[in-house]
Amino acid sequence: MKLLVSRFLDDPAHEYASIIDDPRQLAIQHSHDYYELFLVSRGSATHSVNGSSLPLARGCVVFVRPEDDHRYARMSHNFQLINVLMPGPAVHALFGFLGDDFEPERLLEPSLPPCVQLSPGAFKAAVAELEQLVFSERILRHKSESLFRIAILHLLVSCFPRMPESDKAEMPAWFRSLALEMMKKENFSEGLEAMKRLSGKSVEHLSRSCRRFLGKTPTELVNELRIDFAARALKLSNETVIEICAEAGFDSLSHFYHLFKKKHLLSPNAYRTGKREALTEALEGSIAEASLRRGISLSSASNPGP
Repeated sequence: MKLLVSRFLDDPAHEYASIIDDPRQLAIQHSHDYYELFLVSRGSATHSVNGSSLPLARGCVVFVRPEDDHRYARMSHNFQLINVLMPGPAVHALFGFLGDDFEPERLLEPSLPPCVQLSPGAFKAAVAELEQLVFSERILRHKSESLFRIAILHLLVSCFPRMPESDKAEMPAWFRSLALEMMKKENFSEGLEAMKRLSGKSVEHLSRSCRRFLGKTPTELVNELRIDFAARALKLSNETVIEICAEAGFDSLSHFYHLFKKKHLLSPNAYRTGKREALTEALEGSIAEASLRRGISLSSASNPGP
């Protein structure tokens, strides 16, 4: 049995979110031409999907794709889920907004629909958000596309976050504090000595921690912060390249040029010129467009139609 999104959206009383606890409805094998996201709010069951049987318990969130063929079996007497219908264009637009770094393929390509078990706190927050969506539609009769899209964006990001390799290990408070302190100009310009002074750790400990939590060396971190500062200064100030190089904390102008070009594919001078030319062109374009509009407006006023 294939369910079509048009069956729901063409109905003026359609609902994006619903609470389902009817075992007869849940036992029907089906697929659909839209996405679903469901949260098990009570009880337990077996999710029979794509030829496999997966256990479901309170707090499970599952992202179901259009090609997934599924049903629910071995349901406890109190089994209940909150189901959200998500039209394909809305999901694709959200993935486009989140960008390639969100890695939507990790949700779209596995043979089985992605499933996560929420922590008690996350479960409570998700239930509250989904129940509010149901309440808005069923009780308040508030058909808000914005409310719906905000809800599914938040649920996708919070339940299926994209975790960089460097975030998979829990970052200790001292290291997070150190990284934030190193973003200050007086610290990154001082460099590794500031890292040692602020952290109270040995060079070896700092090196291990940087590689574990950031995937880079302390020197790479400092140089990235310095190059970011230099790029902003080139764009926003009239200081010379030599002055910016020294202010960022580099002792060698040639080393600064090498690192800057490696990141931005342009020399500092070319980067500054290119940025200013782009800004000038944008301003000139805006002025020309405004002038053209004023001219059209004046022409229309002086030559009124019949």
